[in-house]
This record gives sequence, structure tokens and C-alpha cells, in this order.
Amino acid sequence: MKIAVPVFENKICEHFGKTALFLIFELDETCEVVNILRVQNTPCDGNGGGSPAEKLLLENPDVIIYNTMGKKRIETLKGRVNLYHTKTQDIKSALKECIDNILKTNNK
Repeated sequence: MKIAVPVFENKICEHFGKTALFLIFELDETCEVVNILRVQNTPCDGNGGGSPAEKLLLENPDVIIYNTMGKKRIETLKGRVNLYHTKTQDIKSALKECIDNILKTNNK
């Protein structure tokens, strides 16, 4: 499984489209992180320019963790990847929260 996180200054970037970097955490079948991939991004210009969603999708993530994302971007990603909204900017906490939710959902 691959979980993508938009990052700024070692925290989750407050706005998905403005991130300059994505970290993609690759997890094994026990949900342990086995690899972290860094993907550079060209941030959008705030007027709908740029396409961080399309660039990220080339890496085939299963989940994207985000704080804030525009409606247009959500519509682009819906059905192509699972979106996980978090209020925290702490990457480690958000990743644990997301994995715990996935495990809980899969065990039902």
C-alpha cells in the first residue's frame, strides 16, 4: 500500500495544491513502513494552474492524506484514490491515524 502526504517544512502542507513535495510511504502487508519516496511537485498558482493531483497519480498511491484540498481537486481524485482528511499537521500522527482507520475498516 502507498500513502501520499503533501509536505512543507516537515509537516503536512496546509493546502494540498501548494505543496512542493510529496512523501509516499510504502507499507507492507502488516502496515509497517518499508520505503519512503520523495516526489517533487510544481505547486499550483492559486488560480487553478498546475496539476499536483495528476503528477501524484503517476506514483499510484492508494491513499492521500490531506489537511485542505479544493473541491476541484477532490473531484479529480475521487474514485481514483482514497482521500483521508486529517486536522493534524504532524506527519507521524496523521499516518498512524490513517493506518489505524484502514485496519479498523478492513477488520469489520
